[in-house]
Amino acid sequence: MDSVLLMFVILFFIYFAYVILFGERNIFRLIQKEQYRNSLFEEVSKLKSENIQLEERINYLNSDTFFIEKRAREDLGLVKEGEEVYIIVDKENISDKKEKRWIDRVKEKYQVFHLR
Repeated sequence: MDSVLLMFVILFFIYFAYVILFGERNIFRLIQKEQYRNSLFEEVSKLKSENIQLEERINYLNSDTFFIEKRAREDLGLVKEGEEVYIIVDKENISDKKEKRWIDRVKEKYQVFHLR
């Protein structure tokens, strides 16, 4: 009887070790999934902090009148009412581009230029 019980305990131990080490939900998969989960949590926290920084930057850029005015002047070629536009043209570096630059559109709009 003791040998049967010992054999049963050994078989149970072998089965239990097999399930833990090589079964569907083995310890190695559990460790791997835990590491993957931790890396995902780290990535989420990084993305949240980056999102907060980007929202702060958006709020700053939307509320900074100097930046808005600078972008309007540089990108769109806009001027304030009553301002005069002075454009210095380097005749040596003029290229024969068919596409008009924003500065060329400003030149056409303001036919009179005052150069110093």
